Amino acid sequence: MKNFLVVIVLLISMYSLSAQNDEERMKHKELKKEFYEGLSVDQKALLDIQKQLQKELKSNMQATFSKEQLAIVNDENLSKRERRKALLPTLSEEQREMSKSNKEKMRVKKEEFKATLTDVQLQEYENLKKKRGEKRKKHKKSH
Repeated sequence: MKNFLVVIVLLISMYSLSAQNDEERMKHKELKKEFYEGLSVDQKALLDIQKQLQKELKSNMQATFSKEQLAIVNDENLSKRERRKALLPTLSEEQREMSKSNKEKMRVKKEEFKATLTDVQLQEYENLKKKRGEKRKKHKKSH
């Protein structure tokens, strides 16, 4: 009976934590949506170009992957962090250079976008990025 109660308490607390995470995720998504709706047409276009570039660079990078690397990337049993950790040691020097180049291209596009933001928009943008970073820090602490 005691074990049964412990299991029930654990299930309830897990469900509660899951609901909190979902609520936080929805709140963050709503903030991102509000931010996006407040952007000008040109700013939205820059974000869309940035997203398209990111997809293109990812696709180009994956086109260079070996079967072993593709198996790591497609392993749904691994978290994003675990996939990245498993993939990094398998990258060739050319792939590392490509990754470095891709990061730089994305950094430039992000800076171009940020340069178009008003002070208020920039503050909102930084707050959205900060909240995302806080989630990552929480995730690191829990592991």
